[in-house]
Amino acid sequence: MNNLFRVAIIAVVFSFYASVVHAVYGNFGDLMLLYAHDSIKDPIGVKAEREVRNYEEALLHLKIPQYIAEEGKEIHDEALVRGEFFYHTEIVRYPHEYEEFWGMSWRRYRFTDFARQILWPGQVATIHEWIVVDNKNRYLLPLERTRQMYVDYLNGVFSSDNPPICLMIGTEYGQTVEDYTDFHYFYYKFMNKHHYCITATFWSILKSLYDRGDNEYKQAIEDALKDPVRVQSFDTLTAGRLIGLLLDWGLIEEY
Repeated sequence: MNNLFRVAIIAVVFSFYASVVHAVYGNFGDLMLLYAHDSIKDPIGVKAEREVRNYEEALLHLKIPQYIAEEGKEIHDEALVRGEFFYHTEIVRYPHEYEEFWGMSWRRYRFTDFARQILWPGQVATIHEWIVVDNKNRYLLPLERTRQMYVDYLNGVFSSDNPPICLMIGTEYGQTVEDYTDFHYFYYKFMNKHHYCITATFWSILKSLYDRGDNEYKQAIEDALKDPVRVQSFDTLTAGRLIGLLLDWGLIEEY
């Protein structure tokens, strides 16, 4: 092999190795976050960011909590802490490389040692896949419904002190909060509910926590979800609030 050919081969190998090193590769059970650190230039990404920020603003005006924190503890939005825009989350079902798109990048989180004692990451990934792929007809973003709810509020249809519990739990379809949070018959009743990427991520984690817990732990989760306001706060999570919640609970950590 002549020197020129050897140099060419080394250059190709090094280039491939460098691309692998810098690739974002999601392993089975990882939580993947799509985010932007700098201003998004891609037109589709700009539109997506505007829609999500309008959604967050409407939730704030409607006084719908993003999650109910411990008493006296401020709500933690990890996107605000980092000064970034968080858009999408998912749990990895099949390991693969994640490509940047819409001007946004991927960040990996893994379940902590503590989390693996109280849930099964593989089950979380499987449930998430079942929600967002196997039940695609139930995949629904709440952006437009929240916007209309905000318009109704501005028109005096209801007070922000008492907003209706109707965003994603499907009360307009005759579905009750009890149906929505019935983890015992999860696959029978839960499949009738609408979800989007972030709520699918959260409910998958909570279901695995429920399954692995003892009877006392199960009862604690059931009791916590008897409050419809708490249910709505969980079911309208934004990506920043979801990541903040899971970090507060000690369930995930960044690679």
